[in-house]
Amino acid sequence: MATVKPRKIKPYSGYNAKTADHMLLDAGAFFVNYDPATDTYASAKKAGKCLGVTIKGGEFSAKPTLRRLEFDGVKTRTKGDTVVDGWEVYIKATLAEMTTQNFIYGLGIADKGTDEKVVGYDVITGRDVILDGDYIQNITWVGCLLGEDKPCIIQVFNGFNENGLTLAIADKDNGKVEAQFYGNLSPEVYDTEDEIKPPFKIFRPTETTEV
Repeated sequence: MATVKPRKIKPYSGYNAKTADHMLLDAGAFFVNYDPATDTYASAKKAGKCLGVTIKGGEFSAKPTLRRLEFDGVKTRTKGDTVVDGWEVYIKATLAEMTTQNFIYGLGIADKGTDEKVVGYDVITGRDVILDGDYIQNITWVGCLLGEDKPCIIQVFNGFNENGLTLAIADKDNGKVEAQFYGNLSPEVYDTEDEIKPPFKIFRPTETTEV
């Protein structure tokens, strides 16, 4: 009669003593024209750079568009046969504070004015031409990396919301605007830079080696 072979589950895992230190936690906050060299979370909020509270966090995406060079007889992916055609970069947040500026950011192509017949209102109107000022110098996310005193910072440059404004309003709920800011290169980089880099930066606090 065959005997039952004991089978022990072995605890193979990538978990280690510093795992918790590498966790990116919570929704963080979104800012416009944040300067990592001079701004802090507190100073940027005081300066009015924060987009306000968000709902269900946000999203950052930086994806290269790749093209594989295909040749007769080469049927399997081969190192060196792939080129980068470009990058699609965006940062997205659902804004809950309906400030005048957030309405403008949601529309993407809009101006603030007044109406002499309607006193006490900012009047926001769209237009049919994109101006240089519609591109935001940077949209920046600042969030908590559990094991670090410094925040993690993600920036998308020359952000422009191409999706327009859809204002979600419902009973027993609050209004919200989903803004998806696509990153754009400045035209000047093609004249001044030897290497064209996609329009984003991620600032991750330098990891310290424990002795």
